[in-house]
Amino acid sequence: MRENKGRRGRCDVALLVDAETGERRRNGRFVPDRGSMEAYMLDCLNARSRNVTVIPFDRNVIDTIRTLREARPRLVFNLTEWVDSDRRLDAAITGLLEIMKLRYTGTGPTGLRLARDKALSKKIVADLGVAVPRHFVLGRRDRIHDHGLSYPIVVKPLYGDGSDEIRNNSIVLNARQLRERVRGMRGRVNDPLVCEEFIPGRDVYVALLGNAPDVMPAVELVVGKKGRSAPLMATYRVKNEAAYRTRWRIRWRKAALDRSTVRQINDASRKIFHALSLRDYGRIDYRLTPDNRLVFLEANPNPDLHPHAMGINLCFAGIDYPQLIRRIVGAAKIRYRLRT
Repeated sequence: MRENKGRRGRCDVALLVDAETGERRRNGRFVPDRGSMEAYMLDCLNARSRNVTVIPFDRNVIDTIRTLREARPRLVFNLTEWVDSDRRLDAAITGLLEIMKLRYTGTGPTGLRLARDKALSKKIVADLGVAVPRHFVLGRRDRIHDHGLSYPIVVKPLYGDGSDEIRNNSIVLNARQLRERVRGMRGRVNDPLVCEEFIPGRDVYVALLGNAPDVMPAVELVVGKKGRSAPLMATYRVKNEAAYRTRWRIRWRKAALDRSTVRQINDASRKIFHALSLRDYGRIDYRLTPDNRLVFLEANPNPDLHPHAMGINLCFAGIDYPQLIRRIVGAAKIRYRLRT
């Protein structure tokens, strides 16, 4: 991994990252952790740009503002997901970039807020005519009411991301388990909870690139080994523990779909992308039922851009990694050229 110091003055690209993803060296340079998404991204950007600067978004916002002003980037490639581990502040970061009148990749404040709220995004998508799971929201002090949903029910944080707090026991089978799960999560999570009907079927992920956008071929999650403890959905361990994936022979592959389902996915995904104000790229997660009914689960405006996010050499879009980065940068440049 290398960092291109390039010429002095205005930088071509500022790679804006979470402060926890690397360390600052004695010479003042911030260096991403080896093997991280940020490190791969830096190498990819260096291959095409003469002057790339890595800037960590620090909780001391004044320092970050000063560094961005000194860099005067032509474009910010925004990889941030939180401030001081608070994921709900991702929209605030883009809000700051807007105030500074900086051009940046990815979704802006509005889209980040809409996609972050799992209940609100479901309401918006349902209004488009796309199926969503029936659900209800529990605030910190709300009692579980007569919700009328059918079991099983999935319980998860309303504003969560990256399958945070999603475990096998997130699927509850009756009222007693629901109360226990809610009580346990309230001991760890300060956010409201969303409780939604579990939809049997295939986990299907759809990447979108550009601002038309182009809908990439769907990728599905496959659990190759059966068993009582086998995951029934994409839990935190599925996404983050290699040994766990090996144990259950978990992999991602291009989804085999008939033409009618592909058309349904393409149409729904474009509508959702625009309705949730996503920009440049994103990912939409669905369940595809055994009778081919497409059910929206959530939208991810800043999916993992690691080249091996869904298996060796299988990034979230299922295309060549340098091509993915080129297309994201190109989409942002076109968008700003149209606006200015």
